[in-house]
Amino acid sequence: MLARLHKAMEERDEGFTLIELLVVIIIIGILAAIAIPVFLSQRNKGYDSQAKSDARNIATLEETYFNDNGYYQVGAALTNVQTALPDYKKSGGVTGVVVTAYPQPPGTGVTATPTTTNANGSFCIATTSSSGNHFYYNSKTGGLTTTACPASQ
Repeated sequence: MLARLHKAMEERDEGFTLIELLVVIIIIGILAAIAIPVFLSQRNKGYDSQAKSDARNIATLEETYFNDNGYYQVGAALTNVQTALPDYKKSGGVTGVVVTAYPQPPGTGVTATPTTTNANGSFCIATTSSSGNHFYYNSKTGGLTTTACPASQ
C-alpha cells in the first residue's frame, strides 16, 4: 500500500495549473484597483494638510510680528513671502502662498508696508496645495476657510 502511494506521488506533476495562476493574477489586479485610488487620495489629503498648516503658521508669524512691532509685516498681495517672512519655510506640498494686508487705500491696490502703521488692519493668507485646492486664512473672521480673500475689509 505504501509503495502504491509513493508511486502515485512520483507520477503526479507538481505545480500550478494555468487556471490557478490566472485566478491569482485577477485577484491581485482587483486588490490593486481598489488600493491605488485610496493611496492617491491620501497623498492629496497630505498636500491639503500642508497648505492648511502653512496658512496657520504664516498667521502666527503675522500676529507675532504685529504684537512686537504694531503693524503687519506684509504689503499688497505679497507673493514673495519667503523674502518678507524669513522665518517661514514653504512646505513641499504647497505650490503658492499670497498674503494680503488690509486696509487698502481706495483705488490704489497698495496696502500697509513695514514702514507704515497698520495697527487697525487685518490680513488674509491664500495657500494652494499641490493637489490644486485653495485654502484661506482671514484674520478678521478668524480661522481657515475655502472662501477667497476679499478685495478689501
